[in-house]
Amino acid sequence: MPDGRIKTQQVIEALNLGFKPQRERLVVSTGVGNHQMMSCQFLRWSEPRSIVSSGSLGTMGFGLPAAIGAQVAQPDRIVLLVDGDSSFNMTLHDLGTVKEHQLPIKMAIMNDGAQQMVKVWQKLFFDGRLVATDNVNPDYVALGEAYGFESFSVDNVDDLPAAVERFVNATGPVLCDFRVVPDICLPMVAPGKGLQEMFLPGSISFDDEQMPEMTGDAPS
Repeated sequence: MPDGRIKTQQVIEALNLGFKPQRERLVVSTGVGNHQMMSCQFLRWSEPRSIVSSGSLGTMGFGLPAAIGAQVAQPDRIVLLVDGDSSFNMTLHDLGTVKEHQLPIKMAIMNDGAQQMVKVWQKLFFDGRLVATDNVNPDYVALGEAYGFESFSVDNVDDLPAAVERFVNATGPVLCDFRVVPDICLPMVAPGKGLQEMFLPGSISFDDEQMPEMTGDAPS
């Protein structure tokens, strides 16, 4: 972005590039949210059964415990957790298990300060009535350091390459708080709409003062 702020897509593209030389050893776990969809859009795999995700079940908090299970089951693989702040908050107590067993999980938190996917739906389908979607987050760097993990944050695109390099090369548990801008994941097909009516990239933006008005029943 012109002001140097980071988009989630940029982070995941940078992670994809950073892990490319080790792609055959990589296992990715995700939470639930925009980061989950964008991980499937921008990450690449060379081996089957290399992504662990909750699919369309919407199980927020899935990412960290799933990453723990993947690392225990395959100790010789590199386990990357791509999580959102909201999803991570729901099971962050499992950091104690990471510490206890010194699991070298690489934890990338896409921190936009909100339940962003829910917020987008509230703007699109519920007349912009925003309820309980802004987060009050802990200091993730301090939290990671409290467990003895290498922990750091990045909020400027110019610092992203060095941050990803440090993250990829860390030898033990590592946590990076990527301060990303709120965004919308596209393409999207609204409930009750056809594929020919999908929102395509560039058609709408979360920063739009007035998102498209949807008609019909709200999704349940």
